[in-house]
Amino acid sequence: METAGEPLLPELARLFAGAGSIDTADQAVAITTALVQRARRQLWIHSRVLDPGLLDAPPVLEALRRFATARHDKQVCLIVHDASAIASAGSPLLGLIQRLPTVFRVRQVTDPLDRAVASACLLNDVGDYYFRLSGHRLDGEAGLALPARSRPLQDGLQRVWERSRDCSELRALGL
Repeated sequence: METAGEPLLPELARLFAGAGSIDTADQAVAITTALVQRARRQLWIHSRVLDPGLLDAPPVLEALRRFATARHDKQVCLIVHDASAIASAGSPLLGLIQRLPTVFRVRQVTDPLDRAVASACLLNDVGDYYFRLSGHRLDGEAGLALPARSRPLQDGLQRVWERSRDCSELRALGL
């Protein structure tokens, strides 16, 4: 099985049959890359501080760049917890976010209940998901083409998005 002409890791191919666990950094990078490549028009990312080691991994960055610059309207809804830590860390993903502000929409959680959430996740518009109970760790659960599992996660992220504020401090000029 392949995504966008690139083979999936054999251990990720099993996710087409249902959800599975992600236990290693290589699996985390592979599933994240696959989710981005399989997205049609929208990605949802909930990450405390842009997940160093995951969202800045070269295959993931390349997939995000291709997604964001492809034809058709694309949108990445990115929910973060600490914009100042992201800005000071200078993540490679931050440069992409700043170059393509019409594609990458960033909001920072403000509600105390949302700020207390420790989980992280990535969803696309074809029913793929990667959920981590602890956002500081890469182990979690993922599934491809499972809208029944991804939809409740997306609904939850939509509610957090609506309660969050626009994150202008991560824009290139801070405007």
